[in-house]
Formats: sequence, structure tokens, C-alpha cells
Amino acid sequence: MLLLLAGTSAVAGQSDAERQAELDRRCEEARPVKLAPIREDIYKECVAKKQGDEAYCRRSADAYNGNRAKGAPRFYELPECEAAFAFRNSTRSAG
Repeated sequence: MLLLLAGTSAVAGQSDAERQAELDRRCEEARPVKLAPIREDIYKECVAKKQGDEAYCRRSADAYNGNRAKGAPRFYELPECEAAFAFRNSTRSAG
């Protein structure tokens, strides 16, 4: 377990809340990388269908967060997000 924490750059003396915040931040930084091609498609479709000017289409595309109707948001299965979920679950069961 110590090796896992060292591999994810845990700082000695870091509280569980600080560690969770760091893992959550890494998850939320990884998701936009996967969302970028989808956002670009949304932008191109908006411009092609003349749903608004380019600025409107860019704002609309940039606002897409991977939410799906009747489903879980996308890309929370990334390793960074799974690490955050696993740590959250481990601290819940330990306390």
C-alpha cells in the first residue's frame, strides 16, 4: 500500500482529505483530454448547422461535460478517476 501511495506522489503527513482532493483534481484534469474530440465534433456540427455564430458554438461545445441522458457521465473509468474512487471507498470503510 505504501508503494502505491508513493507512486502517486503522496506527501508524508498529507491528510486523507488533502489526498482525496489531489486524486479528484487528477481525475478532473484527465477527463477534458478525452472529451476534447467530442467537444470539437459538437463545435463543428453547430457551425455546420448554423445553430449560432462561432463564439456561441465554441461556448456550447466547451460546456459539454460528458453527461448522458439516463446514464453516468463519461470518462470516469479513467485510471485517475478509478484511483480517486478507490481511495474514497478505502477511507470510508476504514473510518
